[in-house]
Amino acid sequence: MAFFIGLNLSNVCSFWFFKTFTDLPVAVLALIAFGAGIIFALLFIFVAKMKAPPSDAEERAKRKLEKKAKAEEKLRLAKEKQAEKDAKKIKDRKPEE
Repeated sequence: MAFFIGLNLSNVCSFWFFKTFTDLPVAVLALIAFGAGIIFALLFIFVAKMKAPPSDAEERAKRKLEKKAKAEEKLRLAKEKQAEKDAKKIKDRKPEE
């Protein structure tokens, strides 16, 4: 990069960005273009990540959590049903004399 800048110090050009900049060194213009490219690339990557559908790993993790929640709900309902049966057995049992 230093070699490129050293060889092009005498080369100048005009550049328009809502105002005309005259006698701008080519090396400075190249650095400005490089910096603008980095900024726009990062901006587009960020926007693409926000709009991207969830990855397969995220989808699998989501399904796994849903499956686990269903299993826990099923277990809770089974325990409640068993507790109701036990309570009914105790209630129906005749007191021993």
